[in-house]
Formats: sequence, structure tokens, C-alpha cells
Amino acid sequence: MSTPEENFDIATDESSDSEARERAIGQLETANDCDRLADLARTDDLETEYRERALSGLAHPQCKPKLQTLVDDGAIDGSLRERAESLLEETPDDAGPEH
Repeated sequence: MSTPEENFDIATDESSDSEARERAIGQLETANDCDRLADLARTDDLETEYRERALSGLAHPQCKPKLQTLVDDGAIDGSLRERAESLLEETPDDAGPEH
């Protein structure tokens, strides 16, 4: 199993295949590595599909504050910002029991 740092490197490595990059981002999400997911979303030279995947990885209660920061600090713009705002609205504040 890769470390979070290795997963981040794979996700940003253009020589890695798409499947490996998606899997690396998924592993960061599974590890609740909100900081690295946010860093991926902020990376201007990373392809949009991977930036969007990283944003989606932030759409759970533990990472919601980091997602809010991305929206508030203007680190992302255009369609990515719209996606982040939409995910922010859809993400519950906590993982409490559903009714």
C-alpha cells in the first residue's frame, strides 16, 4: 500500500496512467487526507478531471472545512469553484445518524 505522499506524487505524475492516478486520489480520500486532496484541487497544472476527483474526495463531513476554505480563499475558479460550491451544499456537517 502506498503512503499518502506517494499517492500524491502518483496523482500529479503525468507519466502515470489514468487508472493509477485515479486510484491514488481514491486512496487519499479513503485515508481522509483532506490537506493533500485540497492541494490537488489547487494544482493549476493538474488536469481538470483529477482536480474534480480531488474535490469530490473532500465531499464528506471530515473534509468539509477544507472544502469551505477552497471556496472562500479563491484558490480555485470557474467550473471547479462551481463544483466545490455545489459539493459544499450537498455535504452534511457531520456523519451523525440519518433519519
